[in-house]
Amino acid sequence: MERRLTRGGRDAFPDCPPEIRKIGFVGLSAGAGTTTLTLAAAECFAAGYKASHRASPVAYLEIAAGPDEGSSAGLPYDKIGIDRHFAGRDFLSFYRLAAEGKPVSGKVNLSGGVNWALRMPVDVRHTVGAASLLRLIDNIEGAPVVCDISSSLSREALLDVLADMHRIICVVDPLPSKLLAGGRVMEQVRSAEHAGIPVTYVLNKMNAGVNLREVKRFVSLNDPVEIPAVKLQAVYAAEYACRSLADEPCIRGALANIFAFQTQNLGQVS
Repeated sequence: MERRLTRGGRDAFPDCPPEIRKIGFVGLSAGAGTTTLTLAAAECFAAGYKASHRASPVAYLEIAAGPDEGSSAGLPYDKIGIDRHFAGRDFLSFYRLAAEGKPVSGKVNLSGGVNWALRMPVDVRHTVGAASLLRLIDNIEGAPVVCDISSSLSREALLDVLADMHRIICVVDPLPSKLLAGGRVMEQVRSAEHAGIPVTYVLNKMNAGVNLREVKRFVSLNDPVEIPAVKLQAVYAAEYACRSLADEPCIRGALANIFAFQTQNLGQVS
C-alpha cells in the first residue's frame, strides 16, 4: 500500500516530572480507542522533548503477550505507518529481543522524538511472558514510558503490569456491549487504584446517543474525562498520512487536561 508520510509541528504540552515515568493506558474493552489515545499522548509529549532538547526521548511501548496470528485487530505499527517513518533505516524488534531474553537497555527506534517499541507484523507469533514485559517496561530507553496495555493480557499479567505503573489512564467505550465486556479489566484497574496508583477514567467516543447517567452508574464513575467521538474522516485521513490523532483538538485538549492535573498531584505517586 502506498501511503504518504506527512509531518507537522506541535505546540508545547505539559511535561511529566521524573517521578511519573511509567504511564499505562488500558482499555476497559477491545476497541475502546486506547491505542489511538496512547499514540497521541506519546507524540504530544515528544513535542516537548524536541523543543527542550532533552537527552532522553519519550518511549511508546506496546504491552501485549501474543501470539495473535489471524487476529483482525490492527497493530500500532501499521496504524501510523512505521515502515514509512523508518524508510531506509532498520527497525529494531524489541519483542524479539524480549522473547529471546536479550537486553533492551540503550536500544532505540527513534522517530519524531519517540522511541517506538512496537510489535512488527512478524512479531505477533512471539509469546512474551509477564516477567519479560516488566523488564521491557523498566529498561526501555525513554521518559516518560507511555504504555499501550492490551486488555487481552491474562489476569495475572495485567495485574503485574498495572501494579508497575505510576499513572493509569483507563479508557472506556460507553457502548453498552463494551461496558458489559469490561468487567474483568475494571476489577483489575480498581485493584491497582485501591493499592494507591492514581487512575484517570476517560469516556471516549462520546456522542448524543450516550446515556451518560447510565454509563456513570454502571461503572461507578464520578468525574471522568470525556472525549467526543472523532469524525470518521479524520481517523481515515490520519492513517493514510501515517500519523496519530495528536492534532485533533478534542483529543489533544483532553490529554493536556489529564496530565496538567496529574503533574500537580505528585504526592500520590507510588
